[in-house]
Amino acid sequence: MLLTFGRDSFVESIKNGTKKHTIREDKTNRWKKGMNIHFWRGNPRNVKSKPYQFGKGKCIHVAFIEIYPNVNIVKISHDGINYDTFNKIDALDDLANNDGFMDWEHMKEWFNTDFKGKMIFWGAFSCA
Repeated sequence: MLLTFGRDSFVESIKNGTKKHTIREDKTNRWKKGMNIHFWRGNPRNVKSKPYQFGKGKCIHVAFIEIYPNVNIVKISHDGINYDTFNKIDALDDLANNDGFMDWEHMKEWFNTDFKGKMIFWGAFSCA
């Protein structure tokens, strides 16, 4: 499955192992544990943007996430039923770092409205 990124900083943080997951809407419930991941900078269907594949990996886990940036709350569920709530800045900063952002404030610029989706975790990353 293709996993595309529009920012070079995400590419570098994936390659150096600091970005451990990504957050996506996944409206059609496509992402599943065990799927192969093809990491792309840009979308390969848009050749004008000069896309390129920069790595391969495997989806090792998918979690549900709810982000409420205006009240500094994130809820994460690994089973779709029980949610852990994160509302302390240290924990939110850790989440943001693991998603390739400098801190929670930086992540809130990206997720600036209430959001529900999935966290896609990968392992065994290798450069393409």
